[in-house]
Amino acid sequence: MPFILPELIGLIGFITIWQLVAIQYSSIILPSPLETLVALQSLATTNQLTMAVLTTSFDAISGFTIATVIGSILGIIAGIKPFISRAIRPLITALQGVPPIAWIVIALLWFGTGNSTAIFTVTVAILPIIFIGAVEGVRNINSQLLEMANVLKMPVKILLVDLYYPHLLSSLFPSIASGLGLAWRVAIMSELLSSETGIGAEMNIARINLDTAEVMAWVLVAVVLILISEYLVIRPIRRLLTPWNREWGSRGVGE
Repeated sequence: MPFILPELIGLIGFITIWQLVAIQYSSIILPSPLETLVALQSLATTNQLTMAVLTTSFDAISGFTIATVIGSILGIIAGIKPFISRAIRPLITALQGVPPIAWIVIALLWFGTGNSTAIFTVTVAILPIIFIGAVEGVRNINSQLLEMANVLKMPVKILLVDLYYPHLLSSLFPSIASGLGLAWRVAIMSELLSSETGIGAEMNIARINLDTAEVMAWVLVAVVLILISEYLVIRPIRRLLTPWNREWGSRGVGE
């Protein structure tokens, strides 16, 4: 209980402020938390909620996985080879500078509507984050430890497990956590603008129908997915793979 107490206090405070503000406006402007929950319950009684969550999960996780694999491999190579790092940097900077909305427009021209647009947009939005984390992980390895390992002619297995692995994961996991949270947001935005299925598409339909309570219900679903990915996926995996860094488990992604 003490571990989740700050989160509970923050959640209760947010809901309280939401309720107080909702009292001042009509439901079409800002529905109350209760009205939002009623709309969410209505969605849960049909396959609409399940199908939308599955579609968005597929888009976000697929794009995130592709970006993580490519970004990690390129980042590790770039961290080891400075020349390659300098060659790739302009491309990574360009990817960072282009807003996701621009990639959605390009993806629509290339792939049309559907899952491909969302997956592509998530991939190009997340890849720079993973790449930079992998580069920093390799470069943060203590050069004196590397020299000592070379002098002692340590086996490659020991080098990978006891030297490269801890440094790489310590820098890469915060990037992975940030990237996964961003993946949900980019996937939903892509679906809103380019798809007929998924949470984003459902939000767009609710917006057209001026059903603000349903829009807020979908926002709530998106928030729950992000929280699940951080607290039930990223943090347990982090604690399992990096047991030397226990303090991370009690801190937020951006802290």
